[in-house]
Amino acid sequence: MKKILPHIYSKVQTVWGNDVEMLILERETINSKPILQLLWRGWYKEIEPFISKDGLNIEVGAGGGYASTYFKNLIQTDVVKTPHINMCCDASAFPFKDSVLDTIVMIAVLHHFKNIDEFFNEARRVLKKGGRILMVEPYVSYLSYPVWKLFHYEGCNLKSLSIDSNEHARIDANIAIPTILFKKKRKQFEKNYADLKIIHENYHTVFHFFVSGGYTYPSLIPKFLLPNLVKIEKTLQPLGKWFGSFMTVIIQKD
Repeated sequence: MKKILPHIYSKVQTVWGNDVEMLILERETINSKPILQLLWRGWYKEIEPFISKDGLNIEVGAGGGYASTYFKNLIQTDVVKTPHINMCCDASAFPFKDSVLDTIVMIAVLHHFKNIDEFFNEARRVLKKGGRILMVEPYVSYLSYPVWKLFHYEGCNLKSLSIDSNEHARIDANIAIPTILFKKKRKQFEKNYADLKIIHENYHTVFHFFVSGGYTYPSLIPKFLLPNLVKIEKTLQPLGKWFGSFMTVIIQKD
């Protein structure tokens, strides 16, 4: 395996299991890979219309703090203290009063939560009426399932909302959690959280993340081909529900 994984993978090996160092390395990796910058900014652009322009907005699981390069009105939080965040706190026990937040932003975070009910109940408490949760999460489709299952370091269990390990905030995860929650068990979600309405959902990113190599592999395509990749993704957009690898979900509190 090491023969096909060059320097980026070797860096990950050196910090593996150290949550702080892994999150710092993630930001460094994004900064060094234009293909990842393009992907993240595309996600930010999609959720931007839903974020409050002058309200109190926080990002949960901000990690390396990359969102601050795009959004300027965002308080970045994480359970792991890194140099790039504004506040260290747990999303199951926010240090905020009731009904004060306008927006909660989460980029690839929900699938790391060990107790989803605690988060959504806490989100209901701190969000104002009309407040929103903006999420971009891994999505398990016919095409993405074997890639997530066989080549990604995070777990992928379509039969459970639980996470196997409890050792590291950054590594522990079940990529299938958002797919189970918002697709397979959507009616149950709507019943459990009647005041949290899904107002927008989008299935996307067929190839972009995988050919980018993510945080651990090298990019599979050169920079000059990125415009072609964008065109391909746009063409495949209508097929996202069957072949996508990420989903955008916007939830609004009634």
